[in-house]
Amino acid sequence: MGNNDEITLSEAKRVTAELKASILKLDALNQNVVLTLTQMQDLDSKLKNYTSVLEKFEYKSEDEMTTNYGAYLAFLGKRIDELIKNSNLKNIEKIVIKADYIVNLSVVKVALIVAVLTTGINILILK
Repeated sequence: MGNNDEITLSEAKRVTAELKASILKLDALNQNVVLTLTQMQDLDSKLKNYTSVLEKFEYKSEDEMTTNYGAYLAFLGKRIDELIKNSNLKNIEKIVIKADYIVNLSVVKVALIVAVLTTGINILILK
């Protein structure tokens, strides 16, 4: 007779399969942990960048705030002037004006055609 401490081949296969499954689960969890750590490092890097930007808005005095805000408004003003001077925008504006003129002219033509047709039908009916 065999000793009770011995396991059968089928039990050994089952235990091996369970161990493999556990190892695969641990590997998947480990990959998730590594991915999460990488994402956290990326977020930390972005946070450091945002923090440096936010520090620029921590003013020591009202004068400093006014000066910086004035410089910001001047920058925006320059950008708006550049956009206004852009020739492509002027060309688009001309196209829109011409399209509006064509639409208005088309509406007038349609109104005249309807008026002529209505008059013609009224003349035919009255004869």
